Parts: sequence; C-alpha cells; structure tokens
Amino acid sequence: MADLHQRCWDIRWRLMMSSMYHQKRERFLDGLDRFAKFLSAIGGAAAFAQIKADPELSMWFAGSIALISTLSLTYGPAAKARRHAELARDYKRLEAELVECGNDFDDAKLSGFDAKLLRLEASEPATLGALVTQCHNELSVAFDHAAKVTPLPWWQRPLKNVFDFDQSLGNVTPPTKPDQA
Repeated sequence: MADLHQRCWDIRWRLMMSSMYHQKRERFLDGLDRFAKFLSAIGGAAAFAQIKADPELSMWFAGSIALISTLSLTYGPAAKARRHAELARDYKRLEAELVECGNDFDDAKLSGFDAKLLRLEASEPATLGALVTQCHNELSVAFDHAAKVTPLPWWQRPLKNVFDFDQSLGNVTPPTKPDQA
C-alpha cells in the first residue's frame, strides 16, 4: 500500500508542477502582450504628436511601433497565454479528480491517471528547463523539502521565460510524500 501512496504522490507532484509551470507561462506571456500593446499605444501617440514638430523623430516612433506590432502579431503571446491557461486548468482538474479518490485507489486507477497525465503532457509545447526547475524548487520549499532545491544560476533567473536552459544536472525528482518524510 505504501508503494501505491508513493505512486499517487508522484502523479500528484507532476500535476502540481505542470499546473504551476503553465500558470507562470500564462502570466509571463499575458504580461508581454500587454506591454507590447502599451508600447504601441504610447508610441502611436508620441508619433502623432511629433509629426509637425520633428518628422524624423515621428518616423522613428512609427518604425518602432511597426516592429513591436509585427513581433506581437507573429509571436502571438496572447494566443500562447490562452493555451497555457487551458493547460493549467486541465492539470488542476485532473489533480482534483485524483484528490477526490482520497485513499480509494488501486493500481488500475493510478494507471488511468498516469495515462491521462501522459495525454496532457503530449499536447503541451516544449518546456523551458530553468522555469521547470524554479517550479520544482518552489514546490519543494512549500512541502518542506529544501534539500531537493536545485539552485538556478543568477543569469538564468531573468531569462527563464525566454530561453531554454539545460537543466539535466539538476535535481527535479519529486520528494517523498509529505507524511512519509
């Protein structure tokens, strides 16, 4: 039975990690989209105000707005943010189903949850290693497993939502179930 409890905990850990990861991605991408819109609006107003006073400066503002708008359109942070919000919601729903089982689970039920989890993971975009490590660290601290924390280099922290950093040497395995520690 202890093995089933650990297996259930491992599945729940993966669900918590994934939902946290996608919530963080959604917040970052939504903020990026809002910032791009803000810059476009401010730049447009500044370009309009500078048309007669300084046509060359107005041209630079207009070029900047065109660049920011094009990047926002082609990269699509708003659509990506919505996708991550949907994935976070799906992971949370599956975690709720697992929690509803309480202690009433067996090998077959856990295999079913594992299969559902794998199907969800198959539908998600590639993950960003440093962001995964940050999520793992936050959950490890929250569940009082500070020994499982993998320090992120200072230069990876501000770029964790932009670049994929190799975290293969990190310790991102789930800690033991809290009541077994």
